Amino acid sequence: MTEAASPSVVQAVVAAVLLIGVLTLYLLRFARSWRWVAIALLVCVLDQAAKALVSPGLGQHRISLLGGWLQIRYAQNWEQGFGGNVPYLLLTTAVCVAALYFLYERLLKARYRMSPLAEAAVALMVGGYAGILLDRVRLGFVVDFLEFGRASAFVYNIADLAIFLALALLIARTGQYLHQAWLRRFRLQDRVVGWPKT
Repeated sequence: MTEAASPSVVQAVVAAVLLIGVLTLYLLRFARSWRWVAIALLVCVLDQAAKALVSPGLGQHRISLLGGWLQIRYAQNWEQGFGGNVPYLLLTTAVCVAALYFLYERLLKARYRMSPLAEAAVALMVGGYAGILLDRVRLGFVVDFLEFGRASAFVYNIADLAIFLALALLIARTGQYLHQAWLRRFRLQDRVVGWPKT
């Protein structure tokens, strides 16, 4: 069996397709506009274009930028990016998809619509996962090339950064939502209890 058809590559592709599928379903149903398509495509195209520029000629060389705090070096990542242990990845993906499906049903009943922040975050995830998926299908591994810090043990790519940004945006949106819910509850209690207004 070739590396491109190995079980780790197959499970990586299956996991990525499942997550991209369920996140795209969310966007199709709950997004307020179609700008998410442009965001996802932009992330995927930038990721693949940057990898095409870095992969052929860089080899084992490093390009040091920003006084050594950013280094560009070509790396083949066989483990992260939907890689690693087959059963655990598929099990984790199945749990995530099941949770998202359960949430999807509840959001449908509540007539939920995504905020621009949530829409952008999910679109970034779709684009990032698509970039990783393309690497796995084409190469069997993920191309990384961005190393941050002078002694970093990790190398990233644009898809990774898009996913990290998406998680940060979703956390920010969750905090914003909880704050708004707390304010609504406080104002309701204020009216019911009849506290004097200052």
